[in-house]
Amino acid sequence: MSRPNYITMIRRCTIVGMLMMIMIAPLAAQEQEIVKFLDDFRVARETTEPAAGVITSYEKIQGSPYLFPDYREAWIVMKDSSRYHGALRYDVYTDEMEFTVQGHRYWITPREKVARIRLDGKTFLFLPLQGSRKGSFFELLVDGPCRLLVRYVVNFHEAEGAKPYQDPKPARFSPVRKVYHCACQGAPAIPLRNKKTVLTRCFAGHQEEMKSFIRSRHLTLSREEDLIRMFRHYNELVGE
Repeated sequence: MSRPNYITMIRRCTIVGMLMMIMIAPLAAQEQEIVKFLDDFRVARETTEPAAGVITSYEKIQGSPYLFPDYREAWIVMKDSSRYHGALRYDVYTDEMEFTVQGHRYWITPREKVARIRLDGKTFLFLPLQGSRKGSFFELLVDGPCRLLVRYVVNFHEAEGAKPYQDPKPARFSPVRKVYHCACQGAPAIPLRNKKTVLTRCFAGHQEEMKSFIRSRHLTLSREEDLIRMFRHYNELVGE
């Protein structure tokens, strides 16, 4: 399901404005640093007026679009090797890493300049996604020549009126779910739809060895720990 534009961001800042966010651990002191930086450098803010009928708040929607509800400690490494520290939360629905300054929400942009984010014990990368011009954030499970990744997905369902033998349903988010992907040798990430995809697209060049490894250890694509074992073994084969 493609993501309709139901959510309008209140404010967005450029990556320059975000970079200084992460200097001091206490959030109140950290926000003072951000405000000072934004004022000194006059970073532009984009303010979007909500169009008629467009939802601008999650408050009246059942469920949550967030991977976790609160802002949590994060370390950000940019592609120019600069490093920053602060509090983020991941909006799965909009695929944005979010932070706040004096009660206003901001998103990290452009995401393409992020090398990796360490958030709540998870490592996130922003990578090209097959079939998408925008790319996506992924959690990294196994690093190496062929990466095992998780893309978190949540769907939005509009409110539905009452029908015969059916009560009305409020607007709601579906529970967050995991979709496993692989990204090999710098290629865009692809979803692991079935065993054939994994063998031919992820484990190219070692299909027979991997088929034997999977069979002998009774591994399955439906278990995360099994996928981790597969990708670690494949990366060892490639590195030999």
